Order: sequence, then structure tokens, then C-alpha cells
Amino acid sequence: MVESIVLVNKSLGTSLPINMATRDYVLENVDWGAIESSNKSYKFINQVGVYVTGTTLESRTISILGWVVADTIDDMKRRKKFLNSFVNPLQRIDLQYNEYRIEGIPETSIKYGSEMPENNEVMCKFLINLFCPDPMFYTQNGSYVSVANWAPKFRFPLIIPQDTGIIMGLRSPSTIATITNTGTLPCGFVITFQASGTVENPKIIDINTQEYIRLNHTMQAGEVIRISTLDNNKTVRQIIGEDSINAFNFLDFANSTFLQLAVGINYLRYDADSGLDNLSVEFKFDPRYLEVQE
Repeated sequence: MVESIVLVNKSLGTSLPINMATRDYVLENVDWGAIESSNKSYKFINQVGVYVTGTTLESRTISILGWVVADTIDDMKRRKKFLNSFVNPLQRIDLQYNEYRIEGIPETSIKYGSEMPENNEVMCKFLINLFCPDPMFYTQNGSYVSVANWAPKFRFPLIIPQDTGIIMGLRSPSTIATITNTGTLPCGFVITFQASGTVENPKIIDINTQEYIRLNHTMQAGEVIRISTLDNNKTVRQIIGEDSINAFNFLDFANSTFLQLAVGINYLRYDADSGLDNLSVEFKFDPRYLEVQE
């Protein structure tokens, strides 16, 4: 049973908590809907059954049923006014539930109850239907994995031995990142290359499949390149200082693959033609879940 959710209007930057413990906007029920699949298939003459060549997942619609509760007519008017502007079919809404989120578009403006018991000066029933083009749930903040970074080795107060010196930083010797995709589907991710010196043609290799994504580019000290393999957002950006530039032409199109993280454990290795010790790498990913209700 769902006891609490938060809606966030991404255009207005305002949030709407709806739960069973408040007296402003009280949650009655959330219907998460379900994801339907579409199967592409073919068959031969006299064949029993069909061959399935592919399966796609459709969108979902989430219905939120709740009540506006007020002590006075003025309170009711004020709370309805907020809902009227908050639920806008031209603006996207994030629905947050526990540590998960899903993005939707209101199918209509806010729907209120029409009968007196469901719409009066102290109680008013409302319904919000969210159409979710991407039917998957994501975690709120995503996950980060760093590889080949520098680990600090000192803290203040600090005394440096005069004759022997002291180690102030230690570079991780590993060139392999272990990433666990806890979701129910493969997912894209964001790769961040950062150069502390010259790095020639950096790349990321999926050890299991031997597929890789490679740049035909020599990075200089202070340069950052960020590659996204996310669905509908495949990009390559070069970042120097505060400037972010489209760098899709750096990509080795002939041999590169926009890698995806398989469900379970993934092993990714970084490499470069030269300057490997000057390269730091970070991965950001957001697992995708079919259902999350607890």
C-alpha cells in the first residue's frame, strides 16, 4: 500500500506532497498501471506458433486519487488554486516514491469531484492522471563509480619529515571498474574522462563483450570529455573551463559502440594509446526498474 508520494512540477520548481498523514492533500490511492509489451513475430506455412523477433515496452498511465482537506472556505479556495496551476498538461511532473522517481505528463487538468459529498467547503476529491512515455522507474540520485582517481593521503595539522618527505596522494592502480546494475533492464550511462596531462585516444572496453567506445582525440591537461550512452540522449561533450562544446566528431564511428550496462555485474576497463597515467575516469548510471511498489 502506498502511503506517501511527492509530485514535482519541473517547470515551476514547486512540489506537492500527498500522503495519508497530512490534512492538506490526503492520498487515497495510487494506481501505478502496468507496462504492456508488443511482440514482433513471423511464421512459415504449417508452422505451429510463431517466431518472436523482438519485444518492445509501451508507455504507462499512473492515476493518483486524493482529497483536498480544509478548515475554512478560504483554505479550500487557496489549495484548489494551487492544484489548478500545478497540474498542467503542458508541463512535466516528476513523481517521487521512496527512493524512486518516474516522469509523467498530466493527461488533463486537475479533475475534481462533482457531487456535494465529494466537493464542498471542507473536502474535495481530486484525480491526477500522468501519462509516462518512459514507463521505467529510476533512482532519485543515480550511482557513481570512479576509477583511476587520486586518493588523498594527508590531513592537517601536517608535519613533513625534512629528510624523507611524505606521500600526499596515491593514484589508484586499477584500470577496471566493477559496476552492478541492480535494475531489471540494461541501461545507458555517462562516462567522464578527465586529463591531468596529455592523453591520446582514450576508450572504455566492456570486458565481457569486448565492445568498446573510443575517441580519436588527444586530450590536454585540464580537459574533460563527457560521453552519454543513455537512450534518446547519446552525446559527446568537450568541457574546458566553463565552456561545453559538442564533440561528437571525436568519436571513432567505425568501431565504437554506445555501451549499455547489462543487468547484474559489469566489468569496464579504461585504456588509451598513450598517457594512461594522466587519465581519470568516472561512471554515472541510473538503474531502470519495471515496478517498485513495496
